[in-house]
Amino acid sequence: MEINLSKEKNRNDTKITVGIPVFNGEKSIQKSIDSVLSQTFLDFELIISDNGSTDSTSLICKEYEKKDKRIRYIRHEKNMGGLYNFKLLLDESKTEYFVWLAADDYWDSTFLEKNFSVLKKNHNIVCSVSQVEYFGNNMDYWKKRSMVGPFKIFRKTIERYQNLQNYPTSGTFESKFRYYLKLRGHHHAFFGMYRTEQLKKSFGEAEISIDLTTMLNALRLGDFHVVDEILMHRYDGGVSAQGFFQHKKAKKLNFIEAISSNYPFTKWCFRNFGYALCLKNLDLFVIWNLEPLFFLIVNIIRKMDND
Repeated sequence: MEINLSKEKNRNDTKITVGIPVFNGEKSIQKSIDSVLSQTFLDFELIISDNGSTDSTSLICKEYEKKDKRIRYIRHEKNMGGLYNFKLLLDESKTEYFVWLAADDYWDSTFLEKNFSVLKKNHNIVCSVSQVEYFGNNMDYWKKRSMVGPFKIFRKTIERYQNLQNYPTSGTFESKFRYYLKLRGHHHAFFGMYRTEQLKKSFGEAEISIDLTTMLNALRLGDFHVVDEILMHRYDGGVSAQGFFQHKKAKKLNFIEAISSNYPFTKWCFRNFGYALCLKNLDLFVIWNLEPLFFLIVNIIRKMDND
């Protein structure tokens, strides 16, 4: 698909930057890029940051770059880590609005238009995002298993974690802080549309629940809006959907580190938001820190079920 845009178009007129971080995404990157190019809102630039892919990702992206002047492809010679890749895309953005798209996810055609319209009209809103739908084998597995056998015991909890949606958030920061902790950090809003400067001020700290720390920082600046339509489709086999053992292996954690993996986030909250606010929400922090143990149990049962 070739888009004939004037080469003389002033990039300063571009309204939105879409950033796609990718590593070895040859199986899905085309669908992600096509979903951006099919948007009804045309005034965007697309920056793809390739974290040293060793498959055909580079060839695919270069072909798209040749066909559409709105696309800029950046390749790193080695994998610099996910945090670096996400931050680089944000740093490269010079437009008023910014949104990340994971390389294995895709949008419906009105995603940019509808979220842009919300932010343009409502200056109290810091992030606009749509409802989300999961796809992939992992989601199918839980739908089948949550109704029978030992999984029935965990049904409500599994549904809460596996059937995640986005939720609008408004009010005082103290109320929004508790609400997002209670939601268990439903992280899809991290992939919503933000004002670029506000997002740069909010971007979280290295490897400490980067999605949730960013969103909590952003909630200090305003509210979150949700377009009540499914316009975002997320692959359930990505990093955020990994089980306990896969997460432990991917992060190169020992067992104790994996069990206590949410402690750094708790420590970050106490340091950044103060003891008074965090102690008011101590019950939720206790749940946060028990979460890895819960997923360990679920993963053990799932392994037994597969065997």
